[in-house]
Amino acid sequence: MTTCSKCGVNPKRPTQNYCFRCHAAYMRQWRKSHPLTKTQKLRSSSRAYANSYKKRGKIQVQCCEVCGAKAEMHHDDYSKPLRVRWFCRQHHLEFHRK
Repeated sequence: MTTCSKCGVNPKRPTQNYCFRCHAAYMRQWRKSHPLTKTQKLRSSSRAYANSYKKRGKIQVQCCEVCGAKAEMHHDDYSKPLRVRWFCRQHHLEFHRK
C-alpha cells in the first residue's frame, strides 16, 4: 500500500495519492479559487435537499421507471428538489444523451 504523497500517512484510500486530511485541505483551497455558479449552487442544494429527505425516509427509493432495476434520483426541475424521477444508471445516462 502507498502512503500519502504530502504527509506520508497511510491514505486508507487505495486508489488515491492523498490521505483524507490532505485531500480535504486541497479541496478547501481549490473551492476558494473555483466558486460555484448560480446554476451549480442550485443543482447542488437541490440534490442535497433530496438526499436528506431520502435518508429521513420522506422520499421513498423506487425502481427504474423503464426497466424496474435499482434506481438513482433524477431532477427534471432543480427548483423543485423533492420532485424526482427514478432511473437505473444505464437509463439515466440514456435520458441525458437524448
